[in-house]
Amino acid sequence: MSKIIWVALIILIFSMSAIFITFQHGDDGYLDSLIVSVALSIPLFIAFTFLVIICRTSVKISHAVIGKIAIGVYLSIALLYVFWNGLMLIDVLQKDGLGLTQGYSGLILWFGSIKAAVIGIFAGIVFHVLTKIYQRVVSTD
Repeated sequence: MSKIIWVALIILIFSMSAIFITFQHGDDGYLDSLIVSVALSIPLFIAFTFLVIICRTSVKISHAVIGKIAIGVYLSIALLYVFWNGLMLIDVLQKDGLGLTQGYSGLILWFGSIKAAVIGIFAGIVFHVLTKIYQRVVSTD
């Protein structure tokens, strides 16, 4: 596996761990916390699967723009997950328990992932265009 996929897997595991630890501070058991962490991480799983499929060597070389879009989508969704789950974990650790704000996590992570994916698509396309422009400038010099 490529380095990109390993880094994406580490981010996925960190995000799910943060969700699991957050919901462990509530009255839920281990199984309930695990189910919640998997359910809330479905958009990140989908983006990770898309990244793994696209960033294989053969696909990445023949479809450069799709590879950059896959990386952009995953990074934007992963940033949402890492920041939101990190802030939730800090909030729960400071208050020593779950509050009403953790109830909105599903809405924020699921619907926020859609917005983050659109931003990631745009960022991937812009990054692809900028690298093409840079390659043309460097090759003419």
